[in-house]
Amino acid sequence: MLKTSALLAGALLLLSACSSGDGGSGGDGAAKSMTFVTFGSAFQEAQEKAFVDPFAEKTGAEVTVDSPTDLSKLKVMAETGDPEWDVYLAGSAESFAYCGTLFEKIDFTNIDKADFAEGTVSDCGVPVDTYSYLVAYNTETYGDNPPTSLADFFDLQKFPGTRAMSGDPAEGNLEMALLADGVDRADLYPIDYDRAFKKLDTIKKDTVFWASGAEQVEMMQSNRVDMALVWSGRAFEAVSGGATFAPMWDHNAYHWASLAIVKGSKNQEIAQQFIDYAVSPEPQAAFAENIAYGAANLRATPKLNPDAADWDSGAEDHRSISWSIDPKWWGDNAEEVLSRWTAWTAG
Repeated sequence: MLKTSALLAGALLLLSACSSGDGGSGGDGAAKSMTFVTFGSAFQEAQEKAFVDPFAEKTGAEVTVDSPTDLSKLKVMAETGDPEWDVYLAGSAESFAYCGTLFEKIDFTNIDKADFAEGTVSDCGVPVDTYSYLVAYNTETYGDNPPTSLADFFDLQKFPGTRAMSGDPAEGNLEMALLADGVDRADLYPIDYDRAFKKLDTIKKDTVFWASGAEQVEMMQSNRVDMALVWSGRAFEAVSGGATFAPMWDHNAYHWASLAIVKGSKNQEIAQQFIDYAVSPEPQAAFAENIAYGAANLRATPKLNPDAADWDSGAEDHRSISWSIDPKWWGDNAEEVLSRWTAWTAG
């Protein structure tokens, strides 16, 4: 493995080469520009501060940031062959599932795969942050009788109230249902669809689905829901803004998001350079210091804000009771899961 100083030096030389001589223009005189699509809100602000703006300053590149991500829109772009986006923030399974179809293969010349948790790097995606998908509950609703297990999320008799979860099954909704129903983590795959949907049926009439990080924050701050499966960092954002929610870590889903180059991007060179920079240790540490999400690069050493400790997905006591999706299984079965999920939510 390269030493930190050597890797950073190489990255800086690469960045210097990108920005020298032509004021940020390519060999044909065209300005270097790219569009990065991410999740929006405070998450986007933290990314801009940690690696988007510094990258643009170092390279002279013009980086446009769009949000939110939209897999359906991305598929249309791939079909037309004229994508508006260049770098896409992909969910844990997406860079595996759509490698070669929606995403280009990554050049790992300047990226050491050993710097990332085993099983998180795909041919088409490199982790750029980590987070947990976990139960958050309204402390005013449940008072002295808070939920203590994932099973409690599905128990409307003991814990009545409105539920919320992601409208994207890739966050782990089916797996969460199976875990709450007593399935062991080691036996989650292949997913037992009938059993998972039967468990989800028990809360369906009391459940709303969110589509973005901003919507999660709004739901908690407005007390529109009583218990929700949410991203740890967005929940902390909501609590920081006054929401009366607390985390419940039992069987939290440990996730990561990856940077991927959109299939057919006309700006692949600068997109690759952007990824090289964003996943390196210093920008990774800066990101983790700006929001309650973890650094994906294992060599990053962020100085974490103690106020975010309750929502830290990387804390040992939280990681020890977590589980992670099987990205290879998802890569092979994503379309079927999405089809079944869409049919269930519409039914």
